Amino acid sequence: MKLLQPLILFAFLLCSCGLSEREKAMKNKETELNDRQQALVLWEQQLTQKENTLKDREHRLDSTKREIDSVVIHGPSVIGKWQIKMQCVETSCAGSAIGDVKTEQWEFASEGNEVVVKAYAGKNLTRIYNGTYTSRGMQLVDKGALSSTTMEVTLRMLNEKKMDGLREITLPDCKTTYSITADRL
Repeated sequence: MKLLQPLILFAFLLCSCGLSEREKAMKNKETELNDRQQALVLWEQQLTQKENTLKDREHRLDSTKREIDSVVIHGPSVIGKWQIKMQCVETSCAGSAIGDVKTEQWEFASEGNEVVVKAYAGKNLTRIYNGTYTSRGMQLVDKGALSSTTMEVTLRMLNEKKMDGLREITLPDCKTTYSITADRL
């Protein structure tokens, strides 16, 4: 019996030494797992940020594509008669005043990729614009204007029945700008 007690004590000490080593190993593994988990969380945040950046780029590219596509889609739908209201918003020319309003009827037609617009004041044809569709809308120029005068119109489709834009008349010594609202007749 006397021998059995030291032997049991020795076995108990051996077992307890193994427990402390296993406990240390478990703590080390737990620390290692926490470090890996933090690294994974950081990596996930970086991936989410990259994904958001890519989605933002894709959205910008799609909206640019939609703008170009909408011009092409609306191109044929422009054909027909439109009521045009022009209001002077800037002028340095004598005989023009800010706030002046002009109303005309424009008839849009298409010849291939080119747009032809006949402008009428009442029943009188006043000018003919020629132009093209661009990514920003429609660009029109009055080719019949005097060589020293340029008339340029920029229009954009708002929907099937409405457009807006600007008309700039440039003379050698002055310039007048009109805002345009157009409604389909």
